[in-house]
Amino acid sequence: MICRNSWLLAAFLFFFSGFEDRLYAAPFEFPVKITQFPEGRIFFPIEDKKPSIDGSVLWNYKPTRWGMYDLLLVSTTNGTRLGDIEVTLGRQKLTLRDATPDMGDKWGMVTVSRVYLATADPFELRVVSSTPAALANLKGAFMRPAFEGKPIKQELEGITLHARDAVTFGVMMRYEPATNKNCLGYWTNPDDTALWVFNVTRPGSYAIELWQGCGKGQGGSVVSVKMDGPSASGRLVGIFESRFVVEDTGHFQNFIPREIGQAIFALPGEYSLSVDPLNKKAAAVMDIRQIVLKPVAPGVAPKNPALQSILANQRVIFLGDSITYAGEYIEYLETWLRRRYPTNKIDFINLGLPSETVSGLSEPGHAGGQFPRPDLHERLDRVLEKAKPDVIFACYGMNDGIYHPYSEERAASFQRGITGLRAAAKRVGAYIIHLTPPTFDPLPIKDRTLPAGRNEYPQPYEGYNDVLDRYSDWLVGQRANGWEVIDIHTAMNQFITENRKTDPKFFLAGDGVHVNSFGHKIMSDAIIRYMSGPDTSLQFSKEGNEVYTSPTGTPNAEDLKVVQQRQQVLRDAWLTYVGHKRPGMNKGKPLDEAQQEAAEIGKKLRPQ
Repeated sequence: MICRNSWLLAAFLFFFSGFEDRLYAAPFEFPVKITQFPEGRIFFPIEDKKPSIDGSVLWNYKPTRWGMYDLLLVSTTNGTRLGDIEVTLGRQKLTLRDATPDMGDKWGMVTVSRVYLATADPFELRVVSSTPAALANLKGAFMRPAFEGKPIKQELEGITLHARDAVTFGVMMRYEPATNKNCLGYWTNPDDTALWVFNVTRPGSYAIELWQGCGKGQGGSVVSVKMDGPSASGRLVGIFESRFVVEDTGHFQNFIPREIGQAIFALPGEYSLSVDPLNKKAAAVMDIRQIVLKPVAPGVAPKNPALQSILANQRVIFLGDSITYAGEYIEYLETWLRRRYPTNKIDFINLGLPSETVSGLSEPGHAGGQFPRPDLHERLDRVLEKAKPDVIFACYGMNDGIYHPYSEERAASFQRGITGLRAAAKRVGAYIIHLTPPTFDPLPIKDRTLPAGRNEYPQPYEGYNDVLDRYSDWLVGQRANGWEVIDIHTAMNQFITENRKTDPKFFLAGDGVHVNSFGHKIMSDAIIRYMSGPDTSLQFSKEGNEVYTSPTGTPNAEDLKVVQQRQQVLRDAWLTYVGHKRPGMNKGKPLDEAQQEAAEIGKKLRPQ
């Protein structure tokens, strides 16, 4: 959310264009008395006009603050023009020729002008029309807070959000233009909020530096800073949220820089930043001169579209079979992302289902004849409807050849299943990333595999990894068609080959299929290397369970343990909530209960 107060969000939705058009909605009921709303808007209803002898509409009012406002007239929607309009606001005289309302569902709006109140003194607002009868259609007028300065542009050294460029929602806080101030001040009402809208042309990682001043003995207020921005799916999402305690600087105009965190701008486009006090410790919250967004660590900026999409969205789901259900590679990936991009609030959901295929195939006598393999497409619509993913990771193939030698018919079923999954994801605007199937390793189960040439395969075909090689090659080949495909299969093949040079019995999967923890680390490492480059990956040893993130080498085994606990609580709850036809699965907790429990566990994550 942009702001914590519902009235402020409503004002934001009601007032602005451009960035805010994507949120525009304006249900509104007018009061019958002149009213200044908590977000600073002032409404002048026709019912509260003063008597006049010249047929004009007249109001008198004393505002609580000075500042920049947009002045608008509101009329009924019968289509009647208001004629030539002259509006007098204090000493400012404004003229509109042939004023015609922009018609909405219920009211018509006429934008008069942007006006500036230099003082908070009483003023007179008068409306005169060349067609006096047209004023019968006037419903009233309102003044809404407006930007003091100019549109905010990104410079080479970063983005500076000057106090004068903010919209100040409130009844007291305002921009103070005096040379010795040049700040947002009079912050005596903790419900008042400042908002900036700015354009990012160079995505990347930015440090957020807020310049605050606070009088002696006035420190201690808690303030929230939030940012929203565009997602790959077109929705606005929260990309940053931080709280800080205001410092006593000895004087409200003695400004000091405060480093309050880092944000990732994964995509170019328009963003918003709001500063919202959560409480007021003394007489006033603080003064703000500027907020500076400084580019940091250029090499960290995400360049790969897959990583950009993850960082620009909030909900990432994983689809696959028992290897995905085990979920260790997801836990390693989530831990890495949380440490690497700590300000991004990404929601990871594991919806892997053991035995599942994307092809809809099942070998005769699967699971001893107890049930056929589940088909993803039986539950896919429910997954998309209930989980509402922004990004989908899909890891299929291991079960789709049903452990038989290669056949064109089975390969075609796999390909149809994958393209059907992509089509469904496209319908809901989800970004999809494919993982090639993990490696099948016949060595650990060489006494339980079967050679080519048989009619039936109650046990796996000994050359089944060759089938998965071909499935992987087909997926990787789709990169030419714009698909996002991460090749974990080749990475695992190469890793096994290299290790068998020194250890002929080395393996990642004791049963040939389900990789151990180290195998999951290889999978997650392949994903991270694909998204961030070969020098940015997980680092670990085969002997230990400790996981580190490069390049800093900061240990995060504690965070990994917390992430694992959260995922294990949520996984079965989500599977139960979405629904499936595979017997023998654990029944998860009610989703809302699991989410609450996961949120409590998440509080154990180390602060960044």
